[in-house]
Amino acid sequence: MKFLTVVIVFISLLSAQETKDRTVQLNNGDKISGSVVAENDSLLVLKTSFGEVSIRKSDIKPQSITLYLKDGSIVTGDILSRDERQFSLKTSFGIVSIENEKIDRTSEAGATIPGRAQQTEFFYSRERLTDIFFDPTGYTLEKGSVYFSGLSWGVALSEDIDISSSYWRYFFTDMNIRPKFRIFKRGNLESEDAVSVGFHFHSAGPTGKQRFQKTTASEYDWATSSYHSVTHQNWGDVGSFNDYFIWTELFVAYTHSIVKSSGQGRLSFHTGASLILHRVETMPRFWVGVENDITDRFKIVGQIYYDQYQPSYREEVQTIE
Repeated sequence: MKFLTVVIVFISLLSAQETKDRTVQLNNGDKISGSVVAENDSLLVLKTSFGEVSIRKSDIKPQSITLYLKDGSIVTGDILSRDERQFSLKTSFGIVSIENEKIDRTSEAGATIPGRAQQTEFFYSRERLTDIFFDPTGYTLEKGSVYFSGLSWGVALSEDIDISSSYWRYFFTDMNIRPKFRIFKRGNLESEDAVSVGFHFHSAGPTGKQRFQKTTASEYDWATSSYHSVTHQNWGDVGSFNDYFIWTELFVAYTHSIVKSSGQGRLSFHTGASLILHRVETMPRFWVGVENDITDRFKIVGQIYYDQYQPSYREEVQTIE
């Protein structure tokens, strides 16, 4: 317990120190970083690596941002100030102050080229992943969103419900559909959690899974000039394109997301489990993934999983007699 207390105190002190750091970009193109020494309506004093610098706020280039509030409101404006408690924005309808606890998420204005240093802070990338590879996350699509990709389409019915489908399966008479429901959400800009559940209904077709099975074949033995039965153990598909039996995948997914200490995007952790219900086999799967925002348009994503019905390449090509 003492160790835990020390860790919490250390993290709290570190966080308090980080909230004083500020990077500002001036109208002439200069960019200055340092700790905030003093601030008022007209002046900002930073302690930098080359000493204290006094900057008139009129010389600071305005940074545009859009705040998406928990009540559904959307506010866009230039940042006048911000701290661990609130944002102060200059909007088209005047200067407003919005507490962080009322904010669901934010997005930065302007484009960023992947691989180039981000010039301003951004708390969210332009896209939050609703799936990590082929497994769901705790997020649902943003309210009003509609997408059509090379493999699937999706639409948000509300901020907590979306529907998607893998349309490439339609060519194999699999009229599949995946409703997804966000049943839990909490947090603020610094840290948030979300849980979603759902199912993926398939009218036919392959599951994409394999199982280890035995097959028996009759082979001719030239030494004895006779046929005899030989049993092989190998991996075989569960379901096929000629399979017209209905099957369903149930899933639950959890996401924990935090703002990185640099202020450049978020670090998100995803975990979940699924269960395929098929007439041949019941197949569970578990996964853990990580999502790291490099810029507002570029991410690094990784995943590990346990799935005994998804063999490695080496296992798949091996046949045991």
